[in-house]
Amino acid sequence: MHKLTRTAATAAAGVAMALALTGAGAVVTVATASAAAASETGAQGWEVSGSFDTQQECVTAGDAGLADGSWAQYRCVLFEARWDLMTPA
Repeated sequence: MHKLTRTAATAAAGVAMALALTGAGAVVTVATASAAAASETGAQGWEVSGSFDTQQECVTAGDAGLADGSWAQYRCVLFEARWDLMTPA
């Protein structure tokens, strides 16, 4: 249940607060959200595929997934001082 709440929090906030696009059309997102807000809004269709210390590490992993065909898009979302790599479920 914690993973679902965390996924919902990061994805919902990320969609609302998208800041920049990187090469290959991937969205890099900076967001923070509370668990309560996540449970109210929900964020279906996204999952946490990794967690990183820096935004650059997250973007590098996201770009690698694009290059090898693991996903068609991704989001890097700041959540509790970590960068979560969000990918379509």
